[in-house]
Amino acid sequence: MRKYAVAVFLLFAMFLVGGKTADAHVIDLTNKAQIQSYEDFYPLIARYKGASGVTIESYSSKWRTTAQLKALEAELLANKHGPELSLLGKVMIFPDYPAGANVLGQYLAEYQISGTKLSLSPNRVIQLYGGNEFTTVEQLATTLSHEYGHHFTYYYLINKEQLQPNAWLRSKYAAARELFRYPSVHADDDGAYEWLLPEILAEDYVQLFGSNLALKGHMQMNPALPTPFELSGVENYWHQQLGNDYTVQAPLSLLLTGYAADTLDPSYYHLRLYLYSPKTSAYINAQDGKGQYASVYLDTLSSGVTEKWYDPQKLSADVSWLFGKNWNDSVLFRAVQHAQKGFNRGSTTLKISYGSIDSAVRTRPLFPDLEDEELKQAVQRLYERSIVTGYPDGTFRPNEKLLRRHAARMIVKELGLKLPEGYQLKATDMKPGDAGYEDMAIAEAYGLLGQDGRLRPNEYLTRAQMAAVLVRAYENLYQKPAANHSFADVAPSFWAYQEINTLADNQITVANPFRPNEYVTRGQMALFLKRTIDKRPAP
Repeated sequence: MRKYAVAVFLLFAMFLVGGKTADAHVIDLTNKAQIQSYEDFYPLIARYKGASGVTIESYSSKWRTTAQLKALEAELLANKHGPELSLLGKVMIFPDYPAGANVLGQYLAEYQISGTKLSLSPNRVIQLYGGNEFTTVEQLATTLSHEYGHHFTYYYLINKEQLQPNAWLRSKYAAARELFRYPSVHADDDGAYEWLLPEILAEDYVQLFGSNLALKGHMQMNPALPTPFELSGVENYWHQQLGNDYTVQAPLSLLLTGYAADTLDPSYYHLRLYLYSPKTSAYINAQDGKGQYASVYLDTLSSGVTEKWYDPQKLSADVSWLFGKNWNDSVLFRAVQHAQKGFNRGSTTLKISYGSIDSAVRTRPLFPDLEDEELKQAVQRLYERSIVTGYPDGTFRPNEKLLRRHAARMIVKELGLKLPEGYQLKATDMKPGDAGYEDMAIAEAYGLLGQDGRLRPNEYLTRAQMAAVLVRAYENLYQKPAANHSFADVAPSFWAYQEINTLADNQITVANPFRPNEYVTRGQMALFLKRTIDKRPAP
């Protein structure tokens, strides 16, 4: 059985204006007489082996307690992991930089060939450097995540794709990453570090699977490549490898919606950034447009819609220089949202060229939580006619269930119905002043709702009830059904079959099964109304 070893170096330059990120290379240690054992030159300070099975060893006096090593193990496990974790033997912390200045970490990979079968060897090692300087888990988080990214991706490309590293450019991953578009990418160490395929893989890991701490302030080292958030094929590749817990997501929308020159120094810009971050908060990270300097953390934006001005006069020195056109031709911003399960979610990269900043300005979307194109058009059309509105946080929430009084309001507004003069409400469950009273009274007056003497304004509307209300409201617009349609879950004897059949025949609904007893959502009702309006002849 032959064995191969690879040392993968990770370099991060500490942020200094004028300081560039350093280069490193993938080294096949098979061709070396021996492997340097840095631990031979340092006294062991502390050792801890946790429930993960990974041993944490410290050779740094700043990492000497069990509590610190436990915390580092917890941070390791905060990066998403699977069966490859069992092949990691050690994480070692060294006090300084034995592999060279600014080299912050190293992963030692070893794989085996037995016949034609490849497998990653057990007891792999991650080495972290600068332990006397980086004394907190937060300071080591990104380096640790990147190095674990090597371990993770070596496992999948070797064990699953059965490819040695020098063949990885032929991998399904490289195809999904669309690396054929970039001739600078290389599988060995003969070229620029940021174009080395194992480094691209590790950076993709940090972004898609990295811990919350690893994401803060981090942008991939190669700005010439799209991020994995912008290539659905990358997430689909990992979905195929990892299963249904990992589903492909659309990127977050990060936009420049305004700018202004600083009044004290016009070479600096105030920038207004817009982000929609569903469910949880997101980090905003920034970097110079050429990727020459380390990326920095700008802000944390809460969930929902945020539109915020950034004043360089109020930012720290390590961030404010990015807002100056004398320092940069362009600047990059990216949002990233950590997820406890599944993929982390990130934005497309927002690139602002200061020489043509007008071209980067965009109008904020009406409702950023609408992704389906027909639904966007439907809601836009209904919003412009004041038939629907959004929520105070700027979202539409298409999947929320629709109350009966809200359905009444949409139809009443669309048809322009008014309460007949002198009409007296018959329903006994509403009184003047109740929310939705006038809309429900109009709906009752026109026979749309309330046939049983109650309006039930705060109950949700089922899809079958929705069909009945629409057919009552638009009886003169819908064509009579030419045939009886067959539904998997609606029998001809069902009380609303004829109404559901009418909607299907008029292509207001295309769902089969129809799900008659489920509650209709805001998005579904918007689509039904838009399709109904489309049936009106042009004026």
